[in-house]
This record gives sequence, C-alpha cells and structure tokens, in this order.
Amino acid sequence: MEKLKTVNKGAWEYLNKFEPETWVKAYFSHGPKVDNLTNNMCEVFNAKIINYRCKAILTMCEEIKCYLMRRMVNHKRVLENHSGRLTPVQEKRTEKLLNLSTKWTAEWVGDNERKRFKASRKETKVDVDLIRHSCSCNRWQLTGMPCLHAFAAIRKRHDTPHDYVHPWLCMESIRRTYAHCIKPVPSPKFWVGTELSKPDPPIIKRPIGRPKVHNRQKDPAEPLMQEGKLKKSFVISYSKCGEKGHNYKTCKGAPSNPN
Repeated sequence: MEKLKTVNKGAWEYLNKFEPETWVKAYFSHGPKVDNLTNNMCEVFNAKIINYRCKAILTMCEEIKCYLMRRMVNHKRVLENHSGRLTPVQEKRTEKLLNLSTKWTAEWVGDNERKRFKASRKETKVDVDLIRHSCSCNRWQLTGMPCLHAFAAIRKRHDTPHDYVHPWLCMESIRRTYAHCIKPVPSPKFWVGTELSKPDPPIIKRPIGRPKVHNRQKDPAEPLMQEGKLKKSFVISYSKCGEKGHNYKTCKGAPSNPN
C-alpha cells in the first residue's frame, strides 16, 4: 500500500476504504477453501434465467425449478461414470501441480513425525507442515489443495497426494451435495382445492404528475467535452428587405426590390 501511495494516491485512498479481508489474499479466511472472489456464478445464472424472469411468478418459479432439475441430473450422470477419489477438475489440477513441483527441492528438518520439510528453489524457501496441512505461502490453507512446495514434500516421502487434499474437494462431498433431488410439482388442475379466497393482484397506484425521467449517469469528462462544441457562427438575413438579424414577423423595413 505504501508503494501504491507513491504511484497513485487516488487509488490508495479508494482501496483504503475497504477492509483487507475483502480483497487482499493474505487476509482471506481459511474456512471457505477458495482463494478468489468472483461473481461469475451469479452472472451465469442470471443469463440462464433471463427468458424466465419476464413471465408470471408461478410460471417463472416453475421454469427455473425445471432448469435446476435438468442441470443437477446432467451433473449426476457425469459423476456416475467417475471412479476417482478426487473430482475430475481437482484430478487435473493435482497432475499439473505434481509436474511443476519437480522444480522444488524438499528437505526433512528432523522432526519425529518426519512430516516437516523445507522446500527451496533458488533463493526462495518455505516451511511445509504435512501434519497441519499448511505452508508458509498460504495457498494450501486457502484452497485445500496442496501447493507446489507441499507436493515436493509429498514426493519426498513417497506418499499418496490424494491423502492430503481437503475432503471438500473429494468425490464423497460431491455425492453428498447431489444426494437430494428436486421433486416434481403437478399442474394446477391436480391441486387440492380449499375454501380460502383467491389472492387479488396488488392495486397499482400511479403518482401525481408526470413520471420522472431517469437520465443516465454522465461521465465526469463529458461536461469538459461539451464546452468545446461549435457555436452558431452564421447570421440569417431576410430575403424581403435584405437586412440581417430578423425574420418575417419582426421585419419593419421596406422591400429591397419593389417588384
């Protein structure tokens, strides 16, 4: 932040308004097992239901429910054919990290459990604890997946990498997630009738006067750009008298051509 302040004080003041836990990876909580903040899931879901939102409430809810039901069924079919301990995405990630970990050297530090290592590469050195599932780089604690340094220590011990992955990233947790199903809802003609009165739609109250026009939010640079617009620099002359600066209604002069 001190370096940022010397580069751009405005950016420093803006970021200083937020708590470090909301945008600095070093302050992220180790509970969620995720190392990034993104709203991609919300944007994807919003794009999927854009055709449902304009419909009546019951119809909208029913179509969104059917969409979620189809999506869960497709995921279940894919997961049924997977026999590994980790999910398909985490398996690919594990293989990639194992290959990259060959560039790091792990050395046992002499603890009784033989699970404390120093991983080094050139001038960088980190502390890896295979018992606590932690590394001084903080990536293992954030993601639940061993980092490059941890994989180097795991290879040194000839252990199975899958034993050090957090349970939330394993197939057992995924199967528990998809253990339930969305039950179908019969159409209204099969609903059980009641003696209660049907709900009426809300009364629409129109405010007095013309509706307010919500103008778009202008860019701060627009007023400066409008100052440079060309102003009217020509003068209109009336063809009857030939004089300038007036028109037919304000003309008091005699015609320039009597004919």
